[in-house]
Amino acid sequence: MGESANVTIRDLELPNDMSAIKRIWREIGWADDDHVEKAMDICYPLGHTSVATINGKVECAVETISGVMRLQQSNLPLCVVAAVTTGHIGRGLSLAQKLTVRELALAAERGEAVAALGTFDQGFYNKVGFGTGAYHNEFSFDPATLNLDHKVPTPRRLSVGDFAEMHQAVMARPLNHGAVLINSADFFHAHIAMSEDGFGLGFNTDGKLSHFVWIIGKGEHGPYRIEAMGYQNGEQLLELLALLKSLSDQLYTVTMMEPPELQLQSLLRRPFRAQAIAEEGKFAASQETYAWYQLRVLDVQKCVEAIVWPGSPVRLQLSVQDPVQSMLEGRDGWQGVEGNYVVEFGAVSAAARGEDNNLPRLSCSVNALSRLLWGVCSASSLGLTDGLQAEPELLAALDRIFTERPHPFWDF
Repeated sequence: MGESANVTIRDLELPNDMSAIKRIWREIGWADDDHVEKAMDICYPLGHTSVATINGKVECAVETISGVMRLQQSNLPLCVVAAVTTGHIGRGLSLAQKLTVRELALAAERGEAVAALGTFDQGFYNKVGFGTGAYHNEFSFDPATLNLDHKVPTPRRLSVGDFAEMHQAVMARPLNHGAVLINSADFFHAHIAMSEDGFGLGFNTDGKLSHFVWIIGKGEHGPYRIEAMGYQNGEQLLELLALLKSLSDQLYTVTMMEPPELQLQSLLRRPFRAQAIAEEGKFAASQETYAWYQLRVLDVQKCVEAIVWPGSPVRLQLSVQDPVQSMLEGRDGWQGVEGNYVVEFGAVSAAARGEDNNLPRLSCSVNALSRLLWGVCSASSLGLTDGLQAEPELLAALDRIFTERPHPFWDF
């Protein structure tokens, strides 16, 4: 970089820093119109943001927002890493990594037990303890092929100004294992305000908005993308899908994340035929499976205590490695989760720091532990791919405990 950079790390200062944050978003291609920048003005005053300055100018920012993430039947306090942005001259200095670790430490000190983020690719966030989340399915399909016969009432038209009602509907949805909820209605507001092509359709129950879809797209035939859905039960979910089908006289393609309550492929007429016919082009039909998010444990004890295992209790000695410990040297407060724990999984699970050499030992990174506790992969699989080490008998016992796969169903 020529002369050595004078780097300072600090909290975001509003409103003085917003022009620099917007410049970074434009540089990296995230902002190209006024809608995005107006949404930034909504979201950055929320949550907490760390920035790095180079010679006095902000060149990197990491924003986090609080929420909850479901682990079995418990809602654990969640830190969502909502935006990691680095300007052109801030590259190669590990600024994003340093700011992310700072935000993780602050979140843990607030009492948040787990962190999650949407990832642009694998590799970067692994360096700060994140492990790959579970696969999810995304479908692009002709809504006319939905095998539903529901008679759909006239929907209510929704605009960005109805964000508070829509957020309430999202917050009221059934909570599956791994579900994510972000409590801030303003954060939801910022999300749907990002695109000028957004609109909503929904239904009232007892005078209040109960279920809706928020759609991005324009043009006579689409394609449309479902950006958000809110519903209280399965019948309302099916009514929303039937609503999409009712648009199929002109709409050719809808893209959406598969909801956790159903297998969308089973509701499509001859999906393989449709995909073969419309494999490429503007109105493609397809099914993609990928893991778009990562997660990591911030508090081992809180996460273990959320596990309920009705079978015979499994006791073990857990040894965890956490890469952030070396990055936090010299800082008071949270130092990561590295260390030894005595763990029991049972009807009442618990973890306490300490050692019992009489117990079978499980050794792993926090990356692998996070994937194990949420059931992303089995212990045996993590032994093959993630360096998790344990005797075969312990692996088999853990494989029986962690079988349910998580599904956030919230795009962050």
